[in-house]
Amino acid sequence: CPIQLRLARAAMGGGASSSKVRTIRVKEAWDDTPKKADRPSQWGQWSVPKTGEALVMTADVGGTSSRIHIFMAPAEHEMQLPAADLVSKDRILHSKKYRNASFDSFVELVKTFMKEVNLTKPPVLACIGVAGVVVDNSVKFVNLGWTVSGTELMAVLGIARVVLINDFEAQGYGVLTIDSKKDCDVLQDVEPVKGAPRALVGAGTGLGEAFLTTSENGDYDVWPSEGGHAEFAPRQDGIKNLLFEMIQYLQIKYSARSRVSVERVVSGKGIANIYEFLAWRFPDKKSPAIHKRFVEREFDPAVVVEAATAGECELSQQAVELFVEAYGSESGVVALKYMPFGGLYLTGGVTARTKDFILGARGKAGLFMESFSDKGRVSPMLTRIPVYLVREEDLGEKGVRYKACRLWEEMQKIRQPSKGH
Repeated sequence: CPIQLRLARAAMGGGASSSKVRTIRVKEAWDDTPKKADRPSQWGQWSVPKTGEALVMTADVGGTSSRIHIFMAPAEHEMQLPAADLVSKDRILHSKKYRNASFDSFVELVKTFMKEVNLTKPPVLACIGVAGVVVDNSVKFVNLGWTVSGTELMAVLGIARVVLINDFEAQGYGVLTIDSKKDCDVLQDVEPVKGAPRALVGAGTGLGEAFLTTSENGDYDVWPSEGGHAEFAPRQDGIKNLLFEMIQYLQIKYSARSRVSVERVVSGKGIANIYEFLAWRFPDKKSPAIHKRFVEREFDPAVVVEAATAGECELSQQAVELFVEAYGSESGVVALKYMPFGGLYLTGGVTARTKDFILGARGKAGLFMESFSDKGRVSPMLTRIPVYLVREEDLGEKGVRYKACRLWEEMQKIRQPSKGH
């Protein structure tokens, strides 16, 4: 029968916990009494519990920190809820953040989390968003000396199924949890075509790109991409060749024999690269105070964006405007490739920090959309694509939770396995 369940008692052994506590009504989790309805698991050593009886773990693993959540798997009657409700923070039972450098491996980090929340039996499912390229359900973090492997996590921790997804793929699933009109700033207000492809471009530490297509289940699957590592194509206004000079500068800086990737320009690091080039090319325009701060903070692009936003430095503003122009151009290239008449979404931390320049509230108005649309003979086609700038800050975390809910439905045999991942 239903019972009042505190966080620390949802299969957590009943001990005290420093994590957030909420009260929910569920059937007793991880009842050891065999149930006739249980069927053998194809995923691991634990039988797959029925809906409403299992815990799900999600994680967002970056280069410096990891955030882990535990929530109750959706009950059968909840599976038809809107995506926004399924990923609501109110459903989270535990949430903790850790510095990766404090652990020798991700397995050790997860073990610490499970101990701190008194989790006496493993979650039945885990979905982990990682900042790296996922190959065979595994990813390497060179700076940490970690290899995060879904197979290892299943074997060592007894989790029935573990799926790793790229952090930008997670943002793609996050897009499915938002309202495009309410949660976004609209750059091109066009009615989306139902069922048409969608695409994402996200400037953050690097440049993420992904696209979405409809699946056998009648909704969208997300397909990751490494399009941010394609070649950067400089634009030129008449006889001006500033960006071509910048390409040569970056080729020397990165010892690149014949190319510079678009991520070297359209990203947080890209803003720093653009400013460095401009400071070298136009030394008389440097603000000594801003440049000193930029160098002291180890070439932090935030210094450039802050100075440009405050109007403190002409060179910083020029750097951000060149970034916005290049960002718009690359977004237009993505639109040409995927023809996302269902919507093109701009995401990422750097996008949020430069939003006023992208929207034209600061700097030169219209830079982003002008470069987005300037595609020669096929420019008219791009006017049919809705373009949104996402305001949600936790889009990736929402996406991982939503993907986990889908994986749970697959384990319950009520959803066909995703072909996107």
